[in-house]
Order: sequence, then structure tokens, then C-alpha cells
Amino acid sequence: MDISVIIPTLNEEKSIEPCLKAIKSQETRAEYEIIVSDCKSEDGTVKIAKKYADKVVFSERRSIGIARNTGANFSEGRYLVFIDADTLIPKNYLEKVIEKFESDPELLAFSAAFTFATDDKRIKIVEKFTNSYLVFRDKIGLTVLPGFNICVRRDIFNTLNGFRDVPLEDGEFAVRLRKMGKTRYFTDFYVITSSRRLDEMGLLGTLRYYFEMDLAMREPALKKFLTYNSYIPLRLNENSLYREFERIYNAKYSAGIDLTISEYLQRKTNELIKIMDKTDELKNLTIEQFTEKMRNILRLIVELKLEPSIIKEDMERAIGMIIHRNREVRRKRNGKVN
Repeated sequence: MDISVIIPTLNEEKSIEPCLKAIKSQETRAEYEIIVSDCKSEDGTVKIAKKYADKVVFSERRSIGIARNTGANFSEGRYLVFIDADTLIPKNYLEKVIEKFESDPELLAFSAAFTFATDDKRIKIVEKFTNSYLVFRDKIGLTVLPGFNICVRRDIFNTLNGFRDVPLEDGEFAVRLRKMGKTRYFTDFYVITSSRRLDEMGLLGTLRYYFEMDLAMREPALKKFLTYNSYIPLRLNENSLYREFERIYNAKYSAGIDLTISEYLQRKTNELIKIMDKTDELKNLTIEQFTEKMRNILRLIVELKLEPSIIKEDMERAIGMIIHRNREVRRKRNGKVN
């Protein structure tokens, strides 16, 4: 068996069928199987899955990481492809998987770029921002692998013992993969995925989710919060966590952000679309230039009030996350040790 496509599910009856149809209709020379790993769904997910999947297995716990591992345990493919139930893959996706791995023996794992299944201009802004950010991370050797489409060699997956049951499990998995060898974020093909996290958390809330959780994985003092708490319950009144953010995001890094809304809109309203329409330009920026671009984007999202409720601390943390990463990369580049 060449490829095992594994789809973790929990009450996905509204999205699972298009996902499975897209996988079933692949145009590829590869021999592949479809495995749905269900977390005890209470709707019609399993019934639909049995119409298309080669195997439907069940996870003992309601955890997306555990569900992915359960599916992998029942798989036979040399390459494991993890696709979320709200994601559609193009007809050549599995053929691309074969091509990527066979053409580069050193490649351990990768993700493809994505587009959101919506015409909402606000969400498309975040789509371009996120893809540019992921391309940038790939460019500097800190590749992030979005969980809705991850492809990995079976032997590497087994060596790492799969995903861990932690928040942002895909990011944590990507960090461990990077330590083992080559990972990539490819833009020559893409998947179509749902924007439901954006719908639930708002624009800045989504950015903050990824930035802060990514930081928590790399910042030793925050690891206990990552391992034993989900992201959403982390509140400002949790004093120990708040103090740690205070230490990381020193006030001096937030200087100059207190512009009035009218003043800021006059200067920045048209700049955001201009920046986001030049995705290729972002790929060639230096770390310092990229940081400044991201600061402007986050500021503008806040000032435009595209999310119903945003507090100043949220913005500072999101911006601070980028600045912290910038300093970290420069420190490593200069050969300095903390």
C-alpha cells in the first residue's frame, strides 16, 4: 500500500461526505486506502463514512491527536496523509504526495498551501496573511504543518510515536519533525478548507491562537500550560500565566501603538489590501521587514474592528509574539545562546 489517508471525525455529518468524495476521486498511480477514525460521533458521521471509507475505526478518547494515531494504527500505507473532515483535496493531491516523497528521499513530512471555502473578503485577507506567514516560516527553516493536511513517512511517524494529546497538536508534532530532519510547506498545490475557526474566534482571535500556542511550545516557562490546559480556558486572571506573558512581552516592544482609530484609518485602511495582494513580495522580505509588515497588518485588523471585541492586551501579545520570534531567529543567526 502506498498511501493511507486518515480522517479524524467528531460529529462531522455536515462536511464529511464532500471530503470523502474528493479523496475517493483521486487521479493517481498510487494504491491508497481511506480510513475514518471517529471519536464517538453522535450524528450521522459514521453512517456516511461507511459508504466511502475502506476502514472506519473508533478512538477511545475525544481527542483529534489520539484519533489520528488510532487511524494510523490500522493503516498499511508507506506514507500517511492526515486530512480534516472539513477539507477538500484536489484530484492530483495524492499523486503530488508520491512525487514529493519519491523525488526527495530526505523529505520527512510536508503540508500543502490552502484556500478558504468562502468569498468573504475579510477571511481572504487572513488566508493570504496565513499562507505568507507559513511560507516565511518555511523559508527560514521553521516550517509549520497545518493539521488539516499533513503528509508524513510512516517510519518517521512511528519513530515519533505520532501526535500527542495536547492543544495545537499539529504544531507540536511539526516541531518534533523539524528536529529529525527536512519538512516543507509547499505552494505548488493546495487544499480547500473551512474557515469555521475564524467564524468561531474572530480574525485576531485566530491569529492570537496560533501565535500564542506556538510561543507556548517553544517558551519553557509556558510548557506546563500547553500540556495541561486547552488554549481557550487560558484567561487573563490566571496570574502565573499573565506574569509570564508580562515577562516575555516587555512594555517597550509595544511602544507607538496608541494611535486613535481615525488617525490610524487615514494612514492604513488601503495599505492592508495592498500588502495582502502582494503575497510574492512578502516571501522576499528580510525578517525585520516581515515583522514590520505583520505589525501593521495586526494593528489594522484591530483598528478596523473586524472582530466584535478586542482588548489592547490581545493586540500587544499577537504583535509581541512576532517580535519575540524575530529576536530569537536573529539571536540564533548571530550564534548567541540564551
